[in-house]
Amino acid sequence: MKANARKKIRQLPEKLATIATVVVLIGAWALGGMRLSDQEIEQLGYLVPEGAQVEQVSSGFHKILTEEGDNYFLSRGTGIGYGGAMEVSVTIDDENRVHQLAILSSRETSSYLKKVTAAKLPQALVGQSIDTVLEVDAISGATLTSNAIALGANKAAEAVRQQTLGKTLLESTSPLSYFGWMDLMAVLVFGTAYWLSKTRHPKRKALQWGLMLTSMVLFGFYTSALFSSSSMGILISGVWVSGLGNYTSLILLVLTIAGILVANKNFYCDTLCPFGTAQQCLGKITNPPTVTLKHQFFNWFPRFLLLAVLALGLYYRNPAAIAYEPFGIMFGMTGAMQLFALTFLIVLTSMAIYRPWCKSLCPVSAMSDCLKFAKSWGKQMSKDRQRASSKSNAKSNAKSNAKSTPKADTIPARSINS
Repeated sequence: MKANARKKIRQLPEKLATIATVVVLIGAWALGGMRLSDQEIEQLGYLVPEGAQVEQVSSGFHKILTEEGDNYFLSRGTGIGYGGAMEVSVTIDDENRVHQLAILSSRETSSYLKKVTAAKLPQALVGQSIDTVLEVDAISGATLTSNAIALGANKAAEAVRQQTLGKTLLESTSPLSYFGWMDLMAVLVFGTAYWLSKTRHPKRKALQWGLMLTSMVLFGFYTSALFSSSSMGILISGVWVSGLGNYTSLILLVLTIAGILVANKNFYCDTLCPFGTAQQCLGKITNPPTVTLKHQFFNWFPRFLLLAVLALGLYYRNPAAIAYEPFGIMFGMTGAMQLFALTFLIVLTSMAIYRPWCKSLCPVSAMSDCLKFAKSWGKQMSKDRQRASSKSNAKSNAKSNAKSTPKADTIPARSINS
């Protein structure tokens, strides 16, 4: 009993942290919804001339009459980028040409969005006639973001086409249409990782290295689809329901969570993480020692960092903009200067310490620790309820048996002499 009491006391910080995590994320989501509504109203204000009269035709579709007597249609549409839905609004003049365009909200990585806006892709849509599908040349290295802006503008223009031209040019798409062969590869590779964890094949080590290198090429250098804190934010925010430009990282994340909860093993970090494999390959050059960071700071700081990133991502409705992992620099040479410096530091330290990123700041390790504790806590609570229920049933049965047992007849004692 004393051991159980001591264990519960030791687990108290973990329990409080778990509860606080849920509360903070829910609060960030709620506050972010209010902020997003205000932001969209502000962005729409740039498209409506001062003093103009606005008449709502339908949801997301308005008529505008300016003081000069000009007529415009104001409409909004949604494109699907790498991080999810992108809200785009356009004004269309009485000649059926795009007059202005504004991005109301975006969940894209800031470096990709900056790349697209710096190339003036939104401006290339201005002036085009909606008599045909609006088209632009995608920016190299930011194809999904470019396509999301063009699709959002076309969907916004579609309502005006139907109203003024009486025709439809766009076909309806299902979120399932965004799944591709790389998503199937993610499932197959994860299944292979599970098989390797169970097999006693004599060449298991060689097969494991083959799987690690395959994963690094496919999900690292080829698609840069390794999951990160932004993928976690996308999962818990639910934006993936409306579609994603790439589901591969989300599939890897879901399979990783399933492996932790079902088998209590992190197959992704062990054999699939491209960034972990890259560190391990660098370590082969110098055979660095495995360092275990025992101080509690290295246990709690990655969790606080991940929680802060997820909360900010939910609040700003853009998980990718707050992500701090250097994956983009490592596999695509895309990202902020501070991430470039972090990548360079990790490359150097990988030759002195075995997998330094995994041992220090990796959000996947922080997520894995939280999930394993939550699973253990849930099991303990279930056992405690069963134990309490068993004791309650035992007491109830004892009372019932005591009431149902007939009392023996008492015979008055007689004296010996009689």
